[in-house]
Amino acid sequence: MISELSILDCFQHLVDKKSDKLIVGSGDDAAVIKSQDKDLVHSVDISKINTHFPKDTRPEDIAYRSIAVALSDLAAMGAYPSFISIGLTSNSSDLGWYKKFTSGVEKILNEYQMHLVGGDITKGEVSVCVNVFGYAYEKNILRSTAEIGDLIFITGALGEGRQGLSDWKNKEKSEYIQKFFNPKISFCKSEYISKYATSCIDISDGLIKDLGSICKKSGVGAEIIFEEIPITNDIDDLYYGDDYKLCYTCSPRQIDNKLISKDYLIGKITSQKELLVRKENLIFDFKKNGWDSFA
Repeated sequence: MISELSILDCFQHLVDKKSDKLIVGSGDDAAVIKSQDKDLVHSVDISKINTHFPKDTRPEDIAYRSIAVALSDLAAMGAYPSFISIGLTSNSSDLGWYKKFTSGVEKILNEYQMHLVGGDITKGEVSVCVNVFGYAYEKNILRSTAEIGDLIFITGALGEGRQGLSDWKNKEKSEYIQKFFNPKISFCKSEYISKYATSCIDISDGLIKDLGSICKKSGVGAEIIFEEIPITNDIDDLYYGDDYKLCYTCSPRQIDNKLISKDYLIGKITSQKELLVRKENLIFDFKKNGWDSFA
């Protein structure tokens, strides 16, 4: 029989007690983190078995993916990560499962140079609640500040996560499988975008839904050209989500910017207050919107 304490002990070597930012770490009722001159950026994300990852997912991949998708929200805000806390629910009675989970945590902590400052654990169906904290590179990029005439860019191809999950389910070897289980968050792109973007969002729920959020919050519309959008499978890649690329807007004056020109120009912001997809010079009538865990 394992205990909550024995599980929590699996995480203790990951809790950084030497960081100059950490005043009080794991072991007390709450962590205390030294503030910086910059504003603290925070987001929380919950990943649940059979909803956000399949039931047979390796514990190390559950950990990595759950943290990565939470980090994506920081990148969308033009912020870099500094520290995280994790709330884990699991009904596994195998201590080895938790050790594998912590190896996934350790991998992503090292990859993004973050600190784990604490968390909690309880028994039940597997889910992971991740709190991420960071600081803005330049300024916070909002969804609500796109302007009419802005250009719309995305930072990479859509549908890679969708393809990876399909390949994994079909037991096929594929470069896309890791893009689903271990998605990479482009903080290097977030850093330069933060200097030029008028708005930004991560593509987690599908391009149509997420770009639609920018339009709604900003009180504008958008027109995108299907043929200019890099996709992996078919037009459903526009709705599926699980891409964790960035969709951002910027002034047409940035069109010759060497960094921005490496991204994909897919359309422009309009005054119509609706999102139009133009395919083969015709308006495409899409029936889907995007991911909704309650749908």
